[in-house]
Amino acid sequence: MANRVFVYDGREFPDTDPKMTTDEVRQHYANFFPELSNAETIDLGEKKVEGTGEATHRWEFKKRVGTKGSIP
Repeated sequence: MANRVFVYDGREFPDTDPKMTTDEVRQHYANFFPELSNAETIDLGEKKVEGTGEATHRWEFKKRVGTKGSIP
């Protein structure tokens, strides 16, 4: 299994615990970035790490665009 890396706002964050689901990791990072509480999780697939032969599985947290406060 490849190591996981989580991407949010153009920055990469390490896997907090490989035993956690991606949603549990998202909730963990929501403690630091509250907007992640209802963000979507996008599977970016695996990426080879140059020179090592290893791969990382990348996941992106993307804020959901809402319509809070809009007038119909």
